[in-house]
Amino acid sequence: MRLRILQRVVFAGLVIIWTGLFTAQVIQGNRYHRQSEKNRTRLIHLPAARGAILDRNGIPLAEDRITFELAALPQELTSPQETWKELSPLVGVPPEELSRRYKKNFQAKFSPVALVRSLPRETAFRLEEERGRLPGILIRPVPERSYPLGAAVGGVTGYLGLIAPEELTKLKTYGYTVRDRVGKDGLEQQYDALLRGKDGGLHLEVNAQGKLVQQLGFLQPQSGRGIKVSIDARLQEAAYRLMQGGEGAALVMDCKTGELLCLVSSPAFDPNAFMDPARQAQIRSMLRDPERPMFNRATRAAVPPGSTFKAAVAYEALKRGKISPETSFDCRGGLYPGRPVFRCWEEQGHGPQTVLEGLQHSCNVFFYNTGRRLGVAGIAEVSRLFGLGKKTGIDLPREAVGLVPDAEWMRRRMKLEWQEGDTLSLALGQSALQTTPLQMGLLFSAIASGGWVPTPHLLLDPPSRIRKGIQLRLNASALATVKEGLERVVNTDTGTGRLARLPNTRVAAKTGTAQVSRGRSHAWFCGYAPAESPKYSFVIFLEHGGKGGLHAARVASGLLVLMKEMGYL
Repeated sequence: MRLRILQRVVFAGLVIIWTGLFTAQVIQGNRYHRQSEKNRTRLIHLPAARGAILDRNGIPLAEDRITFELAALPQELTSPQETWKELSPLVGVPPEELSRRYKKNFQAKFSPVALVRSLPRETAFRLEEERGRLPGILIRPVPERSYPLGAAVGGVTGYLGLIAPEELTKLKTYGYTVRDRVGKDGLEQQYDALLRGKDGGLHLEVNAQGKLVQQLGFLQPQSGRGIKVSIDARLQEAAYRLMQGGEGAALVMDCKTGELLCLVSSPAFDPNAFMDPARQAQIRSMLRDPERPMFNRATRAAVPPGSTFKAAVAYEALKRGKISPETSFDCRGGLYPGRPVFRCWEEQGHGPQTVLEGLQHSCNVFFYNTGRRLGVAGIAEVSRLFGLGKKTGIDLPREAVGLVPDAEWMRRRMKLEWQEGDTLSLALGQSALQTTPLQMGLLFSAIASGGWVPTPHLLLDPPSRIRKGIQLRLNASALATVKEGLERVVNTDTGTGRLARLPNTRVAAKTGTAQVSRGRSHAWFCGYAPAESPKYSFVIFLEHGGKGGLHAARVASGLLVLMKEMGYL
């Protein structure tokens, strides 16, 4: 009886063993074969160098430079803790930190483990000399993204960061992997597909202990394509210095082509910080900074344009015959239609003002009356004519749209009826009107060039990617009057923009002071030069910068002087 039970137990065991072998070798044989092959081979990722971003003169704004990296070779590392102690005084990193990095970055016994990036050249050479007594240590050259102009170009170039899960979902079919660094803003993001190269790799065979047996294959990394952009690095740096200490934006644009010679946002961020693991605390500080250094005010700050908008109002009123060059309104310090009182910035009043004098002195009372005659529909129409309330099409991500309010918007969004006071405020570039500095640059470029509205852009090569622009059909007589008024702003002794006057070069411009709910007013200074044959439009926007005729005009003056010295004017 006992023998039978034992025979059955043995038979059942054999059946179980046989079933397991059959399942493993026949049913799941392919799966285990693939798994064994996977365990037998390894792929080592070799990143490709990223294409450079060059300014119009070939000066690098972003480039991959060769740096030295200290790495450890696990197969040759005989005594890690002793090695960390020997390395510490040479590289300035505590032994505990070297050990932590080794454990964090370890992938396989045959794969180099990064310990210290961006080694100074002298340190790299010294370590190379010490390799004889430091087994398992490797000094290797690696490409590293660098931004030579630092914060001066942060808003233009953007920065690099590890690809996010949601980005990988969209880009995986284009060859992106979880380890890739991609453009996170600016040109790095806009032209990521051009700039990134094709990664390569090593295909290795290893044994059961994970040690290297042989190299099975090698794929050479292919460098990305470089691009040339319209920015002049010298002018960009100079404009950035002029803007330091304040919040705002400065830009210079070619009136015919839409090429941007400079595009500055202040305060700014240093994109190099995102390439240095040791600067993580600085990155967190930038992200929390209430002054928002990573916010590109030139393309994303949607704010009231203030009195710079009077140029558009004057044009539309002249074109429609609501006023003529001889029309005069008497400024006694304000307009008194009832309550509230709509005041002029000149408390004593300007006296009788024509459209030329109204622009020259930025007389609020003249434009209150002009806006009343033109009406909200007329003001909204000319706003949209000049491209306000829509994207300009610049080749940078996340451009703001802005807002052109009208009676329909007021009913739909605010559940209110449009009032005459809203029209009076709108005529001065206030109310709910919101524009970006770049949109105002296009408005003044259109005035300067007789209605040509180019597509603002940075990329020069290949130019086929950029839409050329559109030609507005403007009234020549009305435009000529407005342009004369803008010249008076700068080139007369009582013009509000006289601080930006240049010797031997006539500048046409308009000052603006936009009131906000909290803090000092925004300051604007928008224009073009030379007035008689316009080449470039420019915009200075100072967030909470006070009066446009003071601080903004002084910054504009400094910028125009530099442009003249560089041969642009």
